[in-house]
Amino acid sequence: MDPCLSGRTALVTGASGAIGAATARMLAEGGARVALHYNRSRDSVEALAAEPVFQKAGCYPVQADLTRPEDVETMFDRMERDLGPADVLICNAGMLVETPVPMARMTLEQWNGTLTANLTASFLTLRRFLQGLEVSGVSDPSVVLIGSMSGVWGQPGHADYAAAKAAMVQGLTPTLKDEIVRIAPRGRVNAIAPGFVVTPMIRNKLQDAEAMRRVLQTASLRRFGQPEDIAAMATFLASNRLSGHVTGEVIRMAGGKEGRVLFDLDEIDLTVAG
Repeated sequence: MDPCLSGRTALVTGASGAIGAATARMLAEGGARVALHYNRSRDSVEALAAEPVFQKAGCYPVQADLTRPEDVETMFDRMERDLGPADVLICNAGMLVETPVPMARMTLEQWNGTLTANLTASFLTLRRFLQGLEVSGVSDPSVVLIGSMSGVWGQPGHADYAAAKAAMVQGLTPTLKDEIVRIAPRGRVNAIAPGFVVTPMIRNKLQDAEAMRRVLQTASLRRFGQPEDIAAMATFLASNRLSGHVTGEVIRMAGGKEGRVLFDLDEIDLTVAG
C-alpha cells in the first residue's frame, strides 16, 4: 500500500548505516524528500544519494556531529532552507562498543561516550525538531525512534548501550507522544526495538556459529532480521495514511525472541537448582 509521503520532508539520522540507508530508501520510494544525515561516512551517503530513487524524490546529504548543539542547529537550518521544514524524523543514529565489558570493569569514559552518542544525540535532534514544528506549523509530524531490544531485555557486557536504548524506548517515547501534541495536534511518536539485525554492528556474531545458535534458539522465526525489515516498519510508522492513529507504541522486532540464553547446561548445578 502506498504510504503517501509525497510532499513530506524526512530527516534520517545515521543514514550511512544499514538500517538508516534502507529506511531512507523506502521513504524516498514512498515519495518523501529525504535529508540524509551522516557524521564521518561522507562517501557512503554520497553514494546513497546518487541512487535513482533519491534523484527522483529529492534528497540532501547533510553532515553533523549530533552530540554538538551547534552542528544540530546548522543541520536543521540547511535542511529547512533547501528541502523545507521536516515532517518526519527517523532518529536512528547510534553506536555500540563491540567488545563486551561488565559494569564492574567499565570506565566512566565509555559509559559517558555511549550515552552521549545514543541518548544525548537523540535529545538534541528531537529538541530541534520540536522547535522547528513550533515555527513551521506542521500539524501532523511523525517521529520514529530506533531503539533496541537491549533496552527491554538488558544486555550483559553492554550496560551502557542497554541503558541508553531503554531511556529512548521506555522514557522518551511515552513522554514525547504527549508533548508533541501540544505543538502539533496530530503529531505522533513511536519507537522500534529491533533484536539482532544483519548490520556491521553484529558482524562478529555472524562468524561465530555457537554465538548464532545462542541468539536464535529463543527466536520463533530462527533468523536474524534484515535492515529492510526495520525500514518497512519505520516507513509504516512515518505514514499518516497507514498509521495515523498509532502513537506512543514500542514495536518489538526480534523474530519472536523472548529473551537471552544466559548459561550452558554444564554451567547449571541441578543439585542446588531447587
